[in-house]
Amino acid sequence: MITIEFEEIKKLVTIRDLFEPVKQSFIDYSSGKVIASPVNLLHFENNADAHIKIAAIQGYSYFSMKVATMFPQNETKNLPANSGVIFMFNANTGEFTAILKDQGYLTDLRTAAASAIITDQVATKNANSVSIIGTGNQAFYQVKALKELRNIEKLTIYGRNIDKAEILKEKIEKSISNISINIAKTVEEAVKNSEIIITTTSSTLPLIKANWLTSGQHITAVRADDTFKKELDTQCFEDAKSIFVDSIELNKKYGEFKDAFAQNPSIINKTFEFGQLLSESIETNEKVGLTIVKLVGLGVQDLATATVVMDRYFSKNKL
Repeated sequence: MITIEFEEIKKLVTIRDLFEPVKQSFIDYSSGKVIASPVNLLHFENNADAHIKIAAIQGYSYFSMKVATMFPQNETKNLPANSGVIFMFNANTGEFTAILKDQGYLTDLRTAAASAIITDQVATKNANSVSIIGTGNQAFYQVKALKELRNIEKLTIYGRNIDKAEILKEKIEKSISNISINIAKTVEEAVKNSEIIITTTSSTLPLIKANWLTSGQHITAVRADDTFKKELDTQCFEDAKSIFVDSIELNKKYGEFKDAFAQNPSIINKTFEFGQLLSESIETNEKVGLTIVKLVGLGVQDLATATVVMDRYFSKNKL
């Protein structure tokens, strides 16, 4: 059994390295190759939580169990809000193979990669203005990942804390070139200012209202991933022309899609799994209508990402 430390993991993998493996994991999930991909949630005081995701897919060398935690109050203790670890097992023998002490880094990367892939696939082809709602690490990685696939010319940031919004702006400016950035004073301003809106918050109340949206806009919502969190009001799903999700089964259980589906089950008729979209060539990049991507996050994405790390680690160390 080996242990791969955080600093080593950062050297082994980048967002760009994950586009194809994560894309394939979407296809595998929707194609029936998944042996298991359960999700378990733990909730603590002060909006803290832990997500436990297990994944096994036919044909993979490993199966995985990931524990990812988010404790917002850690910032007052000079500790990172996000942490986590991934346990890897040999899929042929069941042997405990490795511990990836990624501190939530791989979750951040695979979430951003998944979001960028599907956003680029679904949003109108010439859309190049983006609003990011939220100011944490995921907000940064979302912009970084999408910029790899699409020419973003204008970025609007909204955060409840203006200081954090300024810090995110400076961080993006230092690492991403040829992008104009401004900070919005309200969520409504940010939403109305862009063709693509990406939400990365842990809000338990809807932030985006349907009456702010217009035909041709696109929303990717990535952080409402349990029974309490909500970023979009249910009318957004009613108004959408098409809805794309990572898992129909999981979205019926978690996030604001759960509420929208309970209110109007017929929205399932315009809802597609992204893996289905990729394998069946469903028409995307539509020029009219509102499109929504809603991601809960899949254990198969963690497995695909961790497998890249494992393969590179063994190659580098000639093991």
